[in-house]
Amino acid sequence: MRRGVLFLAAAAALLALPAQARAQEPESLRIGLRVGAYMPLDEDVRDRFGTVLPLFGIARAMPPRPGRFSLFPSLEVSGARAGSDRFLVVPLTLVGEYQLPGNPRTFVPFVRGEGGIAYYDYRVRMDSVTTARARRGGPVGAAEAGVMVTPYLRASARYRLFGEYDGLDFRGVELNLVVGSLRLY
Repeated sequence: MRRGVLFLAAAAALLALPAQARAQEPESLRIGLRVGAYMPLDEDVRDRFGTVLPLFGIARAMPPRPGRFSLFPSLEVSGARAGSDRFLVVPLTLVGEYQLPGNPRTFVPFVRGEGGIAYYDYRVRMDSVTTARARRGGPVGAAEAGVMVTPYLRASARYRLFGEYDGLDFRGVELNLVVGSLRLY
């Protein structure tokens, strides 16, 4: 009798495992196409690279989950080239995103903060004699606010806090759209 009760209890536990695993399954990784514009705040950077620089790439595309906070890593690439001048920034950050409470079938506003480290690679001719150049690591951060229009369309504005080196300040404002949601796993 005791073996029968143990067997039934073990069978019930095994039958419940798939449902429990689905309930605790981590969010799937989804990516979307990111298009946008980066507007540097520093006058020297604007003079050399332009006032509005196009952005293209991929970004994490999270489904609407109103009232929830998510923490995840992010790796991006930003940069520009104009003649012999160039800059490249590759930030690796930890992102905290909070989607404000509401109905997921309508607009879902969100706020994000991120901080981490970045690889900076730049070469900018400052005048006829001086060229600022370096390859180094440094801090990076951002603050972002936006709205999820649908599960497949996200619009946002971001203040990008890059480091200031050799008299060059790469901080700026970004306007972004993330379109699509391709599930990787």
